[in-house]
Amino acid sequence: MEWVSVAVRLPRSFTRVWVMTDTGRETTGYVKSDGEWFINCPSIRATGAMVIRWKEG
Repeated sequence: MEWVSVAVRLPRSFTRVWVMTDTGRETTGYVKSDGEWFINCPSIRATGAMVIRWKEG
């Protein structure tokens, strides 16, 4: 699967996907029902990283 920009579209809510952050790190995450991203890795989440791309996997 190819990376999809968050500007193009988002995955379905609560569907776990691979995400690429603005810091260049990859982990899993999902979009909550309010449209906000949740990054599953606590150490990446603690840096305040933003999701820029995602892919199903």
